[in-house]
Amino acid sequence: MPGVAKAARYIVKFTNWRRPDGAQKNVEVIGFEPEIGLGSPWGVVAGSIGDLTPQDTILVDQFYARELGISHLGELVEINGYRARVVGYTSGIRSFTTTPFVFTSFKNALNYTASREDEPTYILVRAQSGVDPETLRARISALVPTVDVHTAREFSAKTRNYWLFTTGAGIALLVAALLGLVVGTVIVGQTIYATTVDHIRDFGILKAIGASDNYVRGVIVYQAVISASGGYVFGMGVSFAILRLSRTAGAMIVAPWELVVSMFFLALFMCISASLISIHKVMRLDPAMVFKA
Repeated sequence: MPGVAKAARYIVKFTNWRRPDGAQKNVEVIGFEPEIGLGSPWGVVAGSIGDLTPQDTILVDQFYARELGISHLGELVEINGYRARVVGYTSGIRSFTTTPFVFTSFKNALNYTASREDEPTYILVRAQSGVDPETLRARISALVPTVDVHTAREFSAKTRNYWLFTTGAGIALLVAALLGLVVGTVIVGQTIYATTVDHIRDFGILKAIGASDNYVRGVIVYQAVISASGGYVFGMGVSFAILRLSRTAGAMIVAPWELVVSMFFLALFMCISASLISIHKVMRLDPAMVFKA
């Protein structure tokens, strides 16, 4: 098809792994065509992609080596009843489901996953230089209407939406985030309100000497901004410490800069919203109260 630079068959399926000691483990086999290179593993730290060309060869991530019973390169294991030899390691390829990925050639994956050669899980397509991926997607979809066609960006968004909104793990994460936002707003609101009440006479003096309502509101909002900034710095410090610890855990946490920046503005919004109760109380304050005993 015009606009296509490369196309390759791809297999992604769960199957059974038998360790050298006989114990069994579920793994997710990724079968790609090494001679084409699409969908190949990244972060290879031992061995190479070319080592997957011979029969019965696989790559696994070194993080899962102990879990899979692998003590050294060249170790023989069994996948779905077929022999497999570990010829290399990757680094940093973690599974969200904590099921280890096993990379191998497309031909080897046919046996490991009991698949048919003419029924791959996916067809990977690379557009030619200068060709708009969305235009190519529409062209392929029109000619092959019986399959789903997605760009990499669309497929990524589809995957994230699936885990966030249609699974228990995603719903639990969203509920926890919402509860954190509500609880944080309440705590900040109580803190600012308590500070305002403790200095209620000071606000009364400001109003008595002619301070405008906007000036008084600004003082309270300034307190909220200070709370947001201090809490953000502390919270990000804890978060980055957790990020470092996650590198040794089953699921690695990633914090892109867009998330880090957006969290600051969310903290500002939360704290300023929490200050509205204090602003409302001060706006109803009678300046004459400062002259009372």
